Amino acid sequence: MDAVLQVDHHPIGSSFPQAPAESASGVVVRALLTVSGLAPVSNRAPIALSFVIDRSGSMAGDRIKAARVAAARTAERLHPDDVVSVVAFDDLVETIAAPDRRARHHALSAALHALDVRGRTNLSGGWLRGREHMQAALAMIGTLPGSSRRIVLLTDGCATAGITDPSILVELTRAARHMGISTTTVGIGERYDDHLLRMMADAGGGNAWYIEHADQSQDVLAEELGNLLSICAQGLTATITLSDAVQILAVHSGWPTSQPTPGAFAFDLGDLYAAEPKPLLLELSIPQEQLDARKAAGSPIAVLTLTADVITPTGSVEHRTLHLPIASSLEGQQSMRPEVEQAVLLARAARAREDAARLQREGRAHEAQQVMREQRRTLAESPNFTADEYAAVLQSIAEDFDDLSEKYRDGTFSELDAKYQMQRSYNTRRGKASYDEKLRRRRGE
Repeated sequence: MDAVLQVDHHPIGSSFPQAPAESASGVVVRALLTVSGLAPVSNRAPIALSFVIDRSGSMAGDRIKAARVAAARTAERLHPDDVVSVVAFDDLVETIAAPDRRARHHALSAALHALDVRGRTNLSGGWLRGREHMQAALAMIGTLPGSSRRIVLLTDGCATAGITDPSILVELTRAARHMGISTTTVGIGERYDDHLLRMMADAGGGNAWYIEHADQSQDVLAEELGNLLSICAQGLTATITLSDAVQILAVHSGWPTSQPTPGAFAFDLGDLYAAEPKPLLLELSIPQEQLDARKAAGSPIAVLTLTADVITPTGSVEHRTLHLPIASSLEGQQSMRPEVEQAVLLARAARAREDAARLQREGRAHEAQQVMREQRRTLAESPNFTADEYAAVLQSIAEDFDDLSEKYRDGTFSELDAKYQMQRSYNTRRGKASYDEKLRRRRGE
């Protein structure tokens, strides 16, 4: 497990890009942490997957076909010793394939391709059956380092039968995670509850995906399986402990957060995949007098502590802790790191996408248009906007925001657009750039 911490700073009230408007004397520190790792070179531990597939009436046509094909092809990529099961749900819950070694599931592909659609959406019933399957899978795969049990929930709708209370559904996935069973959610089309599925994935320690077009389903499940096959650390947590009078101005990465003690904030980064480094981006404010006192004492303004169960090259597990102090020797003049500036710009653009989509859903399209315009202006004012290394990405986002502004102005923004923008925001804040490229539309769509 490797961690890189990049820090820059500027005086409060300076002309620094994205500087807050506070008049107090002090410094804003921006800290970008990137955690990465390498997959173990030894034979990997077996994994267990339960595909929980919505077969309600709204999944008819290309949606059920996409789910069937994607699940079948993902199952084909599993090792013969991996465990797989399939659950289908509408009003009723049906076990299509009970949990067993992939090598013994000779009729799995045929069973998946025979799935038809019917009824309403008993999402909770389907998920609970998947949990039962993953509980049974423990006896098959054991608890070797790097082994994992995951439910992959694919749905195009909201919970309309069984347990429908979102808070209960989220707590179910949280409790399952404590049992060693994680949950990934895949939303299809424009009708599903994207907020609920993201909350379930966050509580369940998995990922939240979006399929806008049926032909994207294989990319999504390939990405999910690639993550599971490259786990290099589990239970990754980053905790920042702040010195007196230091405050958090912004948390840009969107990880589930708790406050274990006063002055400390813990961020749940989930499992670490070799294929996907995990980012954490923070902005802190420090009054000038506190900064001077810390410099005199030679103590940091904050400490980032990483903990994880790291899978070693030999396949064993080591619990590791890494302390990363954020130094107090910050000079009074501003110091911008282009890499940190880029991360902040992308994070703020992601937040703008989400805020604008939410405003549009509330019927406040004019305000959504203003959000796009203001964020477009912020991008253009940054030195990175014309820097060779960063300009192409930022200028592409600016063009995208111009198109979105026109949609908000003309009233042509749809729920599919909202789902797409919400997922783009999630991808950016969680470091899922590879999937963002697969999801990205052609300009004008």
